[in-house]
Amino acid sequence: MEVYKTIKISGAHCLSPIELKRAIDEVPVGGILEVLTNDACARDDIPAWCRFTKNQLLSFEEVGDGWMRFLIRRTR
Repeated sequence: MEVYKTIKISGAHCLSPIELKRAIDEVPVGGILEVLTNDACARDDIPAWCRFTKNQLLSFEEVGDGWMRFLIRRTR
């Protein structure tokens, strides 16, 4: 799977839906956005955002030291 764009967000604030919207808007339909974050809220917030926006969460993994990796396919 080839990633079109990667964003890395660190800190103890919850990811803003606006940040995700800006990032996914730069990805062509069918393309993949990679989100790297150590924000604990992301575990629940990103899957909910994907359902709400109708984008496809392809994968989630913990990559160590509190960091998580999400792959999201832009569907619209």
